[in-house]
Amino acid sequence: MSLIRSREQLQTPWRDLLTAAVAAVLLPSGLGTVCLGIFSLVQQIMPATAGISLWVIGTALMLSPILSLVGMILALPVASLLIRLGWFGWVPAAATGLVIGGVIGAMMDFAPGALAGAAIVLILRATLGLLRPMRAL
Repeated sequence: MSLIRSREQLQTPWRDLLTAAVAAVLLPSGLGTVCLGIFSLVQQIMPATAGISLWVIGTALMLSPILSLVGMILALPVASLLIRLGWFGWVPAAATGLVIGGVIGAMMDFAPGALAGAAIVLILRATLGLLRPMRAL
């Protein structure tokens, strides 16, 4: 698989695509749980600014499924079309996430929305590649 192209498919692999979407939405929440767990273990010995930063990152990641679910709902039809056309490589996946995340971020006045969208769709792409290594993608 190249950076741009993937193997064309006659039908969208919906079971694998939805499984990858759930993983992409929930993975940041799991990372946020780890961050908050580390914060609770070392909050007494770490500097206050580092502790606050770790807490803010952990909390943001824990709450990210609230917004990334909306983005994923918008990204799934685009991903399905790109998979069927054979254009769901890493670059088109990142571009899809940038555009959808940018639009959602602009509506919410959240500048990093485009980067967050790209990260979520790239997680979707990576997970889908793990679920379907031999068949396509």
